[in-house]
Amino acid sequence: MKIFHGTIITCDWDSSVYQYLVEDEGKIAFAGNYLPNIYANLESADYIELEERALLPAFGDGHIHFSQWALFNSTFDVRSASSIEDTGKIMQLYAANDPQAKMILGFGHNPLTVKEKRLITRPEMDRFIKDKPAALVSYDGHSAVANSKAIGLLPYKIRELRGLNLETGLINSEAYLKGTNYLISKIPLSAILTSLINSLNELAVYGVGLVHTVEGIGYPKDRDVDLVRFITKGSQIRFRTYLQTMDLKKVKKRNLAGVGGCFDCALDGSFGLKDAALLEPYTNDDHNNGTLFYSDGKIINFVKKANRAGLQVQLHCIGDAAVVQAVKAIEAALEDYPREDHRHTLIHACLIPDYILEKIAELGIGISLQPGILVSQLEPRHYLEELLGNRAAEIWPLKKLMSMGINISGGSDGPVTNPDPLIGIYAACNHPVSGCSLDLKDALAMYTYNIANTSFDEKKLGSLEAGKEADMIILNKNPYDLKTASINDLKVEKLYLSGEEYSGNKTVAGALFSSLKTFTRKEYN
Repeated sequence: MKIFHGTIITCDWDSSVYQYLVEDEGKIAFAGNYLPNIYANLESADYIELEERALLPAFGDGHIHFSQWALFNSTFDVRSASSIEDTGKIMQLYAANDPQAKMILGFGHNPLTVKEKRLITRPEMDRFIKDKPAALVSYDGHSAVANSKAIGLLPYKIRELRGLNLETGLINSEAYLKGTNYLISKIPLSAILTSLINSLNELAVYGVGLVHTVEGIGYPKDRDVDLVRFITKGSQIRFRTYLQTMDLKKVKKRNLAGVGGCFDCALDGSFGLKDAALLEPYTNDDHNNGTLFYSDGKIINFVKKANRAGLQVQLHCIGDAAVVQAVKAIEAALEDYPREDHRHTLIHACLIPDYILEKIAELGIGISLQPGILVSQLEPRHYLEELLGNRAAEIWPLKKLMSMGINISGGSDGPVTNPDPLIGIYAACNHPVSGCSLDLKDALAMYTYNIANTSFDEKKLGSLEAGKEADMIILNKNPYDLKTASINDLKVEKLYLSGEEYSGNKTVAGALFSSLKTFTRKEYN
């Protein structure tokens, strides 16, 4: 039994702040301002004085590509590069430090942050890495550039897909989905498993106890889904997995409750490639409205089938045209087969017309967004204003969304941003557009209760209330004592899951050992 005394920020429906919390056998036994006599003077209890610190629910990540983030977390990141030459030097250094690597795979190439203001090309990739296959995935995770060796590895059927430019080495669209699956299959299974374990422990450092991961991209035969489930089987961190597919047989086979996310379920692209679908053309490209990847009919048919199957649907939509398409599909599905508590969710939903906002609130659709992007340099404000003009100020009006009763949950979209919820909380409280910022209590809810609510976990997770799991964190300071500009001074000191301090990968290692007996290289390929 543990008794905490100090600032207890519950993140419950009323945003209650108490002085005492009692944990017993992994559950919260009591939370309130006065310690009941039954718990007073218990010699067997572990008394923890918080002093200037604060106890909160464990954070969640409401949208992460966990296996992708883990893999790139173990390779190299070129987001710090200021030029294509710098990018190449980072690649070369990584290759030199790992001479046994059969595949050189990195992340974060961004034309907005290098002086050339363009992507690296295949001939330039060849100049830096010539003797091994190499690929650089873009900062938004929706495209890659490959060298000649990597392109030469791709089977003919992949090279014929839409989205592969043999001259520049750019791989996007359909070719990106299949191409990355194939290239990642050349990475040793042991390296992938190690990356997953290490990244699981890194999530714990950030105080993350609940993860909504979207899988089904970058690995052959959707083995990322199986790998993540194997690794997390022995973990204290709780995972909810969404398979990024429109093939519902795959979802049913794995007995998953949710379907969707990005990639195969992406209705449009991204601002980085200017293929996010817009109702009006891009301000600096007046003949370009972006791209809707699917017809309305196909999306409606998919959502109807998934809704009838009792699945929770998540749809990637960045531009307003894609958001409209997603909401129309969900509305049609609910008219076809009404479900009172479906919790269908839009992923990203950067631009939303007002009339569609009202429809989202009316239908009970949630939104999973990534406020950390607002304060990153991945897509600087001036770039978004060049692309969208005045519409840039309409991206993620957080205060308005929350005031309408829409369940908005926070995530990282890792590997796009680092899965540190405190970055997202800071960004939500410091929105670059005046009047769009959240109060601290609402920003905290985005990364605690609202994430649990998205995955039907709110009865046992997401807030510090009697009867719920004792998934908790200790912050180094009381966030309510800080100005919003100082929220980035906060650090997670401890993570408790079911009342126990997170113990690292000891449990995971045991699960991994037993899992490897049945998970063979043949199955992986």
